[in-house]
Amino acid sequence: MKIFSKSLSGARDACQGAALLMAFLVLIVIIAIVYQINTVTLTDERITYNEITRAQMDLAIESVLLQTYEDLAEDARAAQASEGEDPAAAGGDPGAASEPGEPPRNPDTVDSRMDRWYTPQSTSFGDIQLRIFVRDENSKYNVLNLLQPDELMAEQAVQRVARILDYARGGTSEDISSGDAEEMALSMQSYMAERLGSDQVPQPRLLTTDLENEQQSVPFTFSEFRTLPGFEDVMFEDFFGEDDERIHGITSYLTVFTSPVVGEEEEASGLPVGNGGWGVNVNTAPFAVLSGLFSGREFPISLWEAVRDYRNEAEDPLEDEEGEDGVEDVEPEPMLDEFGEEIFPKQIFDSLDELEEIYDYEALNEAEKSLITEALEVTSDVFEIVIAARISTASDVNQRLEFESRREQEEYFRSGEHIVRVVRSVVWRRPVDDDVMIVPLVRWEVLDNAPLQVLDFPDEE
Repeated sequence: MKIFSKSLSGARDACQGAALLMAFLVLIVIIAIVYQINTVTLTDERITYNEITRAQMDLAIESVLLQTYEDLAEDARAAQASEGEDPAAAGGDPGAASEPGEPPRNPDTVDSRMDRWYTPQSTSFGDIQLRIFVRDENSKYNVLNLLQPDELMAEQAVQRVARILDYARGGTSEDISSGDAEEMALSMQSYMAERLGSDQVPQPRLLTTDLENEQQSVPFTFSEFRTLPGFEDVMFEDFFGEDDERIHGITSYLTVFTSPVVGEEEEASGLPVGNGGWGVNVNTAPFAVLSGLFSGREFPISLWEAVRDYRNEAEDPLEDEEGEDGVEDVEPEPMLDEFGEEIFPKQIFDSLDELEEIYDYEALNEAEKSLITEALEVTSDVFEIVIAARISTASDVNQRLEFESRREQEEYFRSGEHIVRVVRSVVWRRPVDDDVMIVPLVRWEVLDNAPLQVLDFPDEE
């Protein structure tokens, strides 16, 4: 009996060991299932949070974008209201009136770096910080001029584009040689003139299709040239290079947007007539664009240096004048930059006649002056709006939004360490009857990073 009892006891112990092992395995399976459920739940939570965050950023960007549209429209309405108005009659400086036979000198009727839209601004929506940067496409040279039907004019356009590409990054570590610049210009011309006849993917007939020359095709954006021989992605990027040098993408100097038209326009129709994007705004065009319009044999580089220096000279303050009934005029509210610092007025070209104040221009003959004035203008109608939205991460949620320099501000909204979303919109500010219409050419385009503002004197920022 004792021996039988021991055998039953051993069997019972073996069963208990197997049950314990089975229970342990079931526990492991349950833990794995719970862990998987927890992982999926946390992943879904993060995805939902990211989608909500992006939606909030997009809504904030859209709100600022619509406000910027309205600001640009109001700027044009102010120009319409003041067009032809005599500054002396309006209570301004009597000395600001033009000479007989000249157009009135009224800064409200031109577009310059002293306009409010030109100065970058910062704002916030709750935890979302935004930076608004606007630049006029009229400050750039339109590469559609490469499609000029006249062979001589097309060749001149090729040389202009090549010079601008050569000057765009001149003196930097990313300099484009003159030979490479010319090859790039010819490549763009060939791409547009023979696109449908090449190995490119065919495209449907568009409003821009020329029925007499269907091989010719107008690009939707300048980024289409990225895939052409001689072009590299780094050429389209803005960044800080060696020794903190500002290096700009070629899209800061060239454009395809400044020749919008509506149907078959005529001057008598009251609609704006496209000028082919030939004229650039002398008040806002970067130095590389101005100096690239003509070769050094045609006009000395000192002419464009004088133009650049003139628009950076301080504007002489007006003497205090008393208005009607001896009431002193109220000074306008000063303009502030994104750091809250006052922007002091600088000279602008109220009209192309003001070029006469530059010695190098005054010394030219009438034919030479005509060539220059045909290449310039003082107004803009196409604008690029870039809005960078940023949300602080957990690591820098308590960081104060204060900057000591433009460089620090720009790096803040370009850093990959933060949640940043950069959106671009290109619009045409079109006068219609007595009002202004904002027509989006590129409604919403997400960029890799925000472009840098082109400065006349970057070393002295």
